[in-house]
Amino acid sequence: MKKQSIIAAIALLISPLALAHGMKNSGEVYDNLVHNPVPGTASARTLHSAIQQASQVWHDTGTASAIAGNNGEVLYPYGQSTPNILCSPLHTTIIKLLPGEKIAGSALGDKIRWTATNLQLGNQAVVLVRPMQKGITTNLVIAATTGKIYDLTLVSDKARFVPTVGFYDPQREWDKAVVGVAMQNQANAAAQRKATMTLPHINPADLDFSYYVTGPRRYRPVRIFSAAGKVYMQMPPGMKYGNAPAVFVMENGKEQLTNFQMIQGYYVIDQLFHEAKLLLGTGDNKQVVTIHAGNRHSGW
Repeated sequence: MKKQSIIAAIALLISPLALAHGMKNSGEVYDNLVHNPVPGTASARTLHSAIQQASQVWHDTGTASAIAGNNGEVLYPYGQSTPNILCSPLHTTIIKLLPGEKIAGSALGDKIRWTATNLQLGNQAVVLVRPMQKGITTNLVIAATTGKIYDLTLVSDKARFVPTVGFYDPQREWDKAVVGVAMQNQANAAAQRKATMTLPHINPADLDFSYYVTGPRRYRPVRIFSAAGKVYMQMPPGMKYGNAPAVFVMENGKEQLTNFQMIQGYYVIDQLFHEAKLLLGTGDNKQVVTIHAGNRHSGW
């Protein structure tokens, strides 16, 4: 009795991703996966997570498993097996190719007792199959324009069938994951470089401090000067802890968004201007600080 309990406990610990192997048809695959669900197959987002998990298993072991999707769908790993698709008379089973693929052609073994219709629905290629009677078997070969070949076995049952069969590519998903990590690393490195940027070496004799500011004092720059075709605005110390304002340069009476960088508490604007505005907030909460080039006029 104790030995049987241990065996049962071990069975519960087996990864559900591995439980789909050895099943005879898509109906048995789906039933097995429903009773031993892959974590996170209840919605599209978590189904994507399950695909990523299965692709990780494929990368680690060389073997990927089918996944139970939504509404009775079974997703097979492309290139890992020759799926047996459970169909039934008076019911149509949808076979979906990998996303983004198009059908170059298809061949049905038994065209008398089976029907197969190819459709292209936007980015998704599908084949609709239906048997004319129970207890018959045939094969279906689908060629995609990418060069992929889908070799399927169709099995007709009296009443049981799987409404939708799809595919995922563990190699593609793994490559996407690797690229995603690489892109994130690049973004982190760029952010680190930006965080450690320093102001350029500028000859003090070349600095032009002929600027004055109007608007709310709490958002006014502490210091403004220009050099080498750029304008430098030292912002209040607390600015980095709140929402930094956007910078607009006035051109022909219109506000034009301009490029700038935030470096060590300075806004570095990549152009000279006669007038610029710092805008923070919207509507009734909008705050505007105006920077004027030149000396302040008398009477301000």
